[in-house]
Amino acid sequence: MAEDPTIPNDFDLAVDDYGSDVEKCLKINTSPYIVAFLHKKTLPRTVEQIACDENVLEKVVSNYVIVKRIISNLSWQNKLMCKNVCSMWRAAVDTLQREQISPCDFAVNLRLCYIRNGVKLNISDNFYTEPLAVFVFANTSGFTVTRKCAMLVPCPCDPPCEKKHQLVDLVHHHLVSPKTCGLTIKACYLSYMPLPQSITYRHVVNRQRFGRSAAIIAGIYIPVIPGVEFRVVNIKSIPDIKTSFYDVIDEMTQTRIVKGALVFVNESFLLHSVEDIVFLNYLTEAQPTVPYALGGCIVEDTLRNPKDILLNIEGTNEGVEYITENLVSIGVFSVPKLGNNVQPDPECQFDMYSLILESSDWAKDKIENVINEFSKKIPHFEHSVVVKLSCVGRDQKHEYEQNCFRAAFPHTRLIGCYGNGELGMNNPARPPHELYPNIKRHRRDPGPQFGVMYSYSTVFVYIGWGKITKPLET
Repeated sequence: MAEDPTIPNDFDLAVDDYGSDVEKCLKINTSPYIVAFLHKKTLPRTVEQIACDENVLEKVVSNYVIVKRIISNLSWQNKLMCKNVCSMWRAAVDTLQREQISPCDFAVNLRLCYIRNGVKLNISDNFYTEPLAVFVFANTSGFTVTRKCAMLVPCPCDPPCEKKHQLVDLVHHHLVSPKTCGLTIKACYLSYMPLPQSITYRHVVNRQRFGRSAAIIAGIYIPVIPGVEFRVVNIKSIPDIKTSFYDVIDEMTQTRIVKGALVFVNESFLLHSVEDIVFLNYLTEAQPTVPYALGGCIVEDTLRNPKDILLNIEGTNEGVEYITENLVSIGVFSVPKLGNNVQPDPECQFDMYSLILESSDWAKDKIENVINEFSKKIPHFEHSVVVKLSCVGRDQKHEYEQNCFRAAFPHTRLIGCYGNGELGMNNPARPPHELYPNIKRHRRDPGPQFGVMYSYSTVFVYIGWGKITKPLET
């Protein structure tokens, strides 16, 4: 009988196969041809010349339609190099970058039933377009797990080396490198719900697998969207908040509008004072008349750049847990202003919205109603992803919330994690007692962080771009 991939396997792999006779973990190097491209150097390569008709070859490489069709199947790294061939090829790549703007989801699953033929980077589609942002979520087991180079599919080294590679580094190598637009989040548990028709759907993380220890890495790949910028603001100490956040937001809002922010807070930051998180309200001060989406979670750690990954690998080799100095990592999405106006450029079809299911939104019918109302109040885009950030303590509600959101947004990929505290803001705003006007809520004022910091809650951040397929309901 064939194995059902939706049923948890009792032989999950929770730890790495360390052994004294195996070489230590090695950082994956950037491909030589990419390095040569970045440094504008010639790369000598031994290639076998293929005999072909020169006249036919000339017609192919000079025909825009044919060239565009061929280039459309290349990875985004190869597309970058094609732009330097000639002006026609550059035009073809630029056109494809405006057309191939679908998101992708991916997963590396170390459950035994998925690694019999090698540890595979499972992707929902090819990464055709240069990435704008890549969010990688790894559970505690997946964050430092390594495997022999020859076991990895696709293999990062040619020929395979004799050393191990960290799986977080593998994802970064294939999806992000040589850019630095990736953000890796370490959390105890993950949320992951690809589209049902996707080949990655078999790796969905639902309540059955919620508490299991098998290593898993999952994430979302957002391609470059015309007019949209993504920037990670990294804060390493409380005194850095002004220069790392306030000054950056001031500079950004001179010419751009912040559409949304995803915030990942290291637990050590909140040990100082939970009220320090109110610095996020500066976004409202910087653009008081423009709404924006906000969602966040208290996590174990984040990896911001290749240096963090390298240090994480060194910690793995030394048998110690590596913790970065990143206290808060904030991914900010922005669009250009229309001249000196505070309105976004209408040509940039991109927007973000966020919804908070508070601790009082506990009953299943209320959860469903709140999500359905949110669905009616925002436009649905041709391309979209949602980041779900939830409290572990919501327990039985996790899978139900995901299913409700999938029903309301059937074409939206979902990714996220669980923590011990959530950050968020409702955009559009939820009127008080929106669905249950006869219920009087009593809440003790917890301090200035009220309205940003929540507990026993779930925050959904919807990111949409492209054509609007479902306008606002009137």
